[in-house]
Amino acid sequence: DKKSAADGEAKEGEAEEASEGAQPMEINSDDLDVFEVKNVCDIGNGQPLFASFAYEDWTLLSTRFEMHLLLHAFKRDLNDPDRPSFGEQHLGYYYSKYFKKTFDMKIFGVQTFAEFIELIKETIAVNEETTFLTALLSDDTPLEDFVRHTEAHRRERQQRIDAGDETAKLKFSRAAPAPREADRGASRRGESQRGRYESSRSGGFSGGGGGGSGYRRDSQQGGYGGGYSRGSSQGQGQKRPYESSGGGYRDRDPKQQRGSYGGSSGGGGYGGGGYGGGGGYG
Repeated sequence: DKKSAADGEAKEGEAEEASEGAQPMEINSDDLDVFEVKNVCDIGNGQPLFASFAYEDWTLLSTRFEMHLLLHAFKRDLNDPDRPSFGEQHLGYYYSKYFKKTFDMKIFGVQTFAEFIELIKETIAVNEETTFLTALLSDDTPLEDFVRHTEAHRRERQQRIDAGDETAKLKFSRAAPAPREADRGASRRGESQRGRYESSRSGGFSGGGGGGSGYRRDSQQGGYGGGYSRGSSQGQGQKRPYESSGGGYRDRDPKQQRGSYGGSSGGGGYGGGGYGGGGGYG
């Protein structure tokens, strides 16, 4: 028993070493029929069928699948035999309705809708009688088939480019990403906070309505004579101009009886030119 167990372990070890030392199968992907590849993520040597995709190929793959889903979803949702689809003029509306983003044909580098259809001609077409858009693939077509169609289209373009046909090159413009809902919410909160801040700045430190009592610094007058003023009963601070002969300490007659800090003998409380104006605390 021990000998058989040891032999079994030895064979397993040899099998593991053989599998680790095995080299990937050399396969020229261009020689394969894309529609015969069973696994688009591995054509047999660990390489995916979409290994050579560029930005334009991924964009066309996404567009093929989206147009396919849109036409089948519209037909199922409307469920009207007399209107199984829609025309070119309504594509932008329904595309935005279903996918929550804008359809812009210009990013594909084409000028006409017919040129756009030519890019994904194996997926959708225009019915010549009704002018409605028509889905050419069944509604249960797997995503892998769209990858295969995109790779077939890429190879066709590449062959034309290699033959000297410059018109086969695709030049798509990259659309800016749509803002996320969280970013829009943060932007709205920031605008709201900025609005409150600017509102508070424009109002200074004066009080609101109904006899506000905030203090406001007088930027035009020197000293404290007109510096801080008591808000009036109408909610706006009343500025008291500085008077060189008025309630300062320098011009006061030492024999004159002081009835307030900074005001004339007739001022009451903290009135006059010191801290306040208007009626002060008098």
